[in-house]
Amino acid sequence: MGCLCPFCGCTDLAKQRVSIGLERPCDLIHLGYDDSWKRFILRFAHTQTVRHRTRSIPEWGCPRMRTFCGIVLLISCAGSSNAQAPAPADARAGSSLVFMFASTTTSQPSGLRRDWAAEFRRMLQENVLKFWVDHAVDREFGGVLGRLDRKGAPILPGDKSLVLISRTLWSFAEAYRRYPDPQYKEVAMSCLKFLREHFWDKERGGYYFMVSRDGHPADTTKLLNPMSYTMEGLAEAALAFHDPSAAQEALELFRTIDKVAHDSTFGGYRMAYTAGWEYIEDYSKEANAGSFGRKSMDWHLGLLEAFATLYDVTGDAAVRARLGELLDIFTDKIVDADQGYGRLFFTRDWKPYNPHGAAPQSAYGLDLEASWLITESAILVGRVNDPKTRRVVLALVDHALRVGFDNENGGVYGLGPVAGPVTDKSKSWWEQADGLVALLNAFQMTADPKYWDAFEKQGRFIEGNFVDREYGEWYTSITADGRINTEKAGPWKAPYHVTRALLEVVSRLGRTL
Repeated sequence: MGCLCPFCGCTDLAKQRVSIGLERPCDLIHLGYDDSWKRFILRFAHTQTVRHRTRSIPEWGCPRMRTFCGIVLLISCAGSSNAQAPAPADARAGSSLVFMFASTTTSQPSGLRRDWAAEFRRMLQENVLKFWVDHAVDREFGGVLGRLDRKGAPILPGDKSLVLISRTLWSFAEAYRRYPDPQYKEVAMSCLKFLREHFWDKERGGYYFMVSRDGHPADTTKLLNPMSYTMEGLAEAALAFHDPSAAQEALELFRTIDKVAHDSTFGGYRMAYTAGWEYIEDYSKEANAGSFGRKSMDWHLGLLEAFATLYDVTGDAAVRARLGELLDIFTDKIVDADQGYGRLFFTRDWKPYNPHGAAPQSAYGLDLEASWLITESAILVGRVNDPKTRRVVLALVDHALRVGFDNENGGVYGLGPVAGPVTDKSKSWWEQADGLVALLNAFQMTADPKYWDAFEKQGRFIEGNFVDREYGEWYTSITADGRINTEKAGPWKAPYHVTRALLEVVSRLGRTL
């Protein structure tokens, strides 16, 4: 399956894989069938349309970019797509962060026979996305339904969270960009319209946390973590649907957040605000109240990913500066590379905070997610050969494998003291999805077969335990004693983690699927 020219619909690039640098040679990223040339196009288009509103993309884009992409094709197109597992480029040379170019036929670990790329693509399209297309779209009020049971039936009252709508927007925009199914575009555009009409605070900026099914505000709190997903969803929609206004909306959200919530003294961001942008220092509505009134790894990781996506799409210098700041915070303050875990909570000046003096805890899935998102962000700001970044990334994966991974059955556990043992042996859907990407990322960086073995074990565990083959999608969680939470959608569960992971793995395995 290939990609169409976003301007004229031609299929010149249909069976090719192209990966081009955005600004520097070190920006060359292996994205497989990820159409990274579109990111270059939209970045340039954004600068034209934002500064010159009357100038539309098609007036300049197609002739120039077809010529440009033709030159790139001669230089960097793939030769063969028969590889099943990637051999890390430059692994023997020992480069600090290894990212493959989209052109090589790769070798595979001895004995490998499964075509994971094909399997995961089928899982994505025939199991996960199909469930959402068939059951989740709210045909009456727009967007997607607020909660769904195992079979896809709505669970009342049906309030819709900013997390759910924004992450569904991202998922279907990115899916459409890879596989241009009109149904994917329909879901994404419905979410985009609902987001603009019902979550956006048109007077004061920012986005509310929760609305009723028909779009009336239910919780007007403005939370940076959910709004980071909104920023990311808007940026991805701009890329997928050639919509510079969505890119501008994402940039406006970034500027509002940066103006109100950025900590100019210690760096990072304050996390929770009222509708009128008054800082909430003690917010206790959520079970995870540690993220409010303090700085947290989890919510800053959401910002890191959002800034990376926004910078990738727009090339905005201010976004790049804050992305670099967050990377420094992760490598210097959040991650303890000696012990290999991410500290969860902090005081304003980034001193570790452990509630009630408890022993430091490690959230294994969060550490794994951070490992590969740090990798992606490091590429964008040119830190490809940064030894500190490499050490942090591998330390997070190694500790999670050593302490928080089920070596017998596969699967990533929930939580436990840094030194172990695991105290929460439940397994959640998002931890399993991000663990899959993190293990593949570590393998691509090092060529160490232990990571590939763990990746395969994780893949088998997911297929055998989390995928609902009868009704579609993944289950929410599995407890230590085997009880399954079968809910498929809710305020914090969207198609995002699964879709992102499966697309990422297919792309990294180098298949034009």
